[in-house]
Amino acid sequence: MTVRGRIVGLGLASLVSLAAMIGVMAYGLSLADHYVKRVDAMHRRFEVMAELDGRTNAYGRQIASVLLLGRATMPGVQAARIDMERTFARLTRATRDELAALGGTPALEAEMVELEDVRRMIGLYHAIDASAARALAAARDGDVAQATELYGRDVAFRLANELQPLIDSALTDERNEVAAELANVEREQSVVVTIAAVLAVVALAVLSLLGLLLYRAVRRSDARLEAEIGVRTAELTEANARLRAIDVKRTQFLADVSHELRTPLTVLRGEADVAVRGTATTADLSASLERIRGQSAELSHLLDDLIAFARTDAESQQHLPADVKLEDVVAAAATEAEVLAEPREVSISTEFGDDSAVIDADFRRLRQALMIGLDNAVKHAPPGSRITISTTRSGDRVSVAIADQGDGIADEDRTNVFERFYRGKGEGALMNQGLGIGLAIARDIVERHGGTIGLDNRSDGPGAVLTISLPLAEGRR
Repeated sequence: MTVRGRIVGLGLASLVSLAAMIGVMAYGLSLADHYVKRVDAMHRRFEVMAELDGRTNAYGRQIASVLLLGRATMPGVQAARIDMERTFARLTRATRDELAALGGTPALEAEMVELEDVRRMIGLYHAIDASAARALAAARDGDVAQATELYGRDVAFRLANELQPLIDSALTDERNEVAAELANVEREQSVVVTIAAVLAVVALAVLSLLGLLLYRAVRRSDARLEAEIGVRTAELTEANARLRAIDVKRTQFLADVSHELRTPLTVLRGEADVAVRGTATTADLSASLERIRGQSAELSHLLDDLIAFARTDAESQQHLPADVKLEDVVAAAATEAEVLAEPREVSISTEFGDDSAVIDADFRRLRQALMIGLDNAVKHAPPGSRITISTTRSGDRVSVAIADQGDGIADEDRTNVFERFYRGKGEGALMNQGLGIGLAIARDIVERHGGTIGLDNRSDGPGAVLTISLPLAEGRR
């Protein structure tokens, strides 16, 4: 994983950890709010039940007071009745609120039973109150015995043995529910705290691991960067060395050009001096003109080399490929090369073995490359020898070989012959003119055609062989 990937992973892990912690906190808050609502609803219902317990006792005492003390205490009975009705209404509302707070929980079914118990209490109270009303009516009519009997049997007894047990049971159940909810709160709180702690430990471990991996990646990246800097420094050093070498070659090139131009110009000036003195014979003038002609020819060759060198460096040099037959290009080059070979008494023969192969090439440029190879072969071929230019085909490529019968190429020259301005060790002894750029030009032309070029000694005898390999045209392979 890259440094960027580890940084992204660390950021994502941090976000996931933060989201998990926020989720746990939100869950805890939601849970706390839920339990607060439930406990609050239970507590309100418990308060109303406790109030109902007191109201029931007060109601019984008020009925007994009227029966014992007479109608003077009747307003207390009316107030007790109103208080009982209001308390039952509040109890019903509190029970419904508790049902709403427990909505969707398993405790809802038990709370429905509590609501039914409230209805039973209300019904029982109404029955007791009806009996109390009859007892009060009998007392008002003077039937004390009947009033006492009704109060003892249908009011006091039922209040103490039917309604009060329901209230006590409801109070006990409500206490137990509150205690159970508080236990649930503690249990859920413990679970939330445990989850938060586990998440914190896991997040810390993951972030620590990612941080360690990131640290190691940065260290490795630093090491790679240092290595890359070392490589680039070495490349720059090598490039500087090449530039210095090119500068040396350029200086040598300018010195060679100066030397090559100085000799023919000196001869031309000397021969011109002979002609202008006016004392030379016709034979002397003819000889001078002949030497002027020869030096002019050498200057022309030098100029051609310089022009060819400039053209190979020009970015705007045209390359116009088309489908051509290889043997046509080779034949054209061989015909032109015979003009070069004739003064040195060297013959040129062609051998075609490419089965009329068609290549995608610039006819004029490829012929120029072949001419450079043939000119090089003519310069190194001894008089009376033969230069053979042959073609072969292998798979989707064709080859052109130019072989001479000279001394071959020296070992120290093999790796440098295609460098510009390089002249072999034996060029001076052979009196060969030139700037050492012909083979460099030929290599540039061949590579533009997607081919390769090489120069080596012949394996079947003395001499050197220049080999050019080119791809066949598309659709002709």
